Amino acid sequence: MKKFNLYITTFLAIGIVILLVSFYSFRYLYSSSKEDLLNSKLEAGKTEAREIGMLLEFQLEQGIPKETVIQNLQNSISNTDTQSGFICMYNRKGIEICHPNPALIGQKINKNNSGYTSGNKKSDFIEILNAGKANTGIRNFNGNSERSSEIVSVFPVEGSDWMVASHANIKVIEQQISYVYLKFSMVFLISTLLILGISFFLIRAIYKKYQNQTDNEIKNLNDEINGLTALNTQLNVIHEKYQNSNNNFNTGNLTENSKRRIITYHKDELISLDSQDIAYFFLENNIVYIKTNSESQYSITSSLDELIKTLDPKMFYRANRQFIINVKAITTILIYGKNQLKLTVKPEHTEAILISKNKVAEFKKWLEQ
Repeated sequence: MKKFNLYITTFLAIGIVILLVSFYSFRYLYSSSKEDLLNSKLEAGKTEAREIGMLLEFQLEQGIPKETVIQNLQNSISNTDTQSGFICMYNRKGIEICHPNPALIGQKINKNNSGYTSGNKKSDFIEILNAGKANTGIRNFNGNSERSSEIVSVFPVEGSDWMVASHANIKVIEQQISYVYLKFSMVFLISTLLILGISFFLIRAIYKKYQNQTDNEIKNLNDEINGLTALNTQLNVIHEKYQNSNNNFNTGNLTENSKRRIITYHKDELISLDSQDIAYFFLENNIVYIKTNSESQYSITSSLDELIKTLDPKMFYRANRQFIINVKAITTILIYGKNQLKLTVKPEHTEAILISKNKVAEFKKWLEQ
């Protein structure tokens, strides 16, 4: 259950992060796309109005009557779609000369009919027409009008008082952007769900893999701990056995070649030590020393290799190149590093006494005898 909760928590965390990042990313994308599209419409409308205006100028220069030029333009734009954008033409007094809807021809733009924003400058649309100069901006209508805001580009036709105007409906543009945004959102939502689903199973698989490794490591550690517990139990049994038989210890308990006593010197004094009183032998600076249970220390001329051959193998063990340990001196057996054992002895020694992994099995067998 805890693992399942961990998967769900991780899944939800990733999902929330992805959704938040996506939401703000798409909001930014929507805003920037809208702005870019409006700017492109401004440029497109400006270009369209200028090109039609220059075409009308060319016709006038060719001597074509104004009535014919107006009629030709009206025929070309008549009944075209006015929902998204259209071309029309005013004179500088604000009167409609050409319009896709012929019924609107002759209508006049009045002051306060609609506002016009070009950059940071605001004015009435009629003022733009009266000025007779090329301009591009946003035309806004008052609240009583059913018309939506428009992008309008006006261009004066030389040799006349005409003003060609290109219109683009902002509401329709926004609807188009919203439709594209909705499609992107749906695609992204589906993609996000797929990513989250795949992430959930990947996270679960990764966690499962590492969990299995952890379980195996814990199992191995428990096995080692159980083994050490058994060793320490055996050690206590051995200590008790030696303690119970300490007063009855005699040469009959030793092997044929084992020594009961070790001879050493201290200054000019000859000292005979009972092997049971020796805690361990150790090598330091190429000198072999004896450490007794009473924490006395003596040097000896024999090497560790020579000593191990003469000591009782049931009582003494060659732990490594530096130590020969009396089983009664071992107080605790600990796990050390990878597959090594560390012995703590009494009296304590400054240097760690380690059993290498190659000798662990032999050491356990020695304890069991």
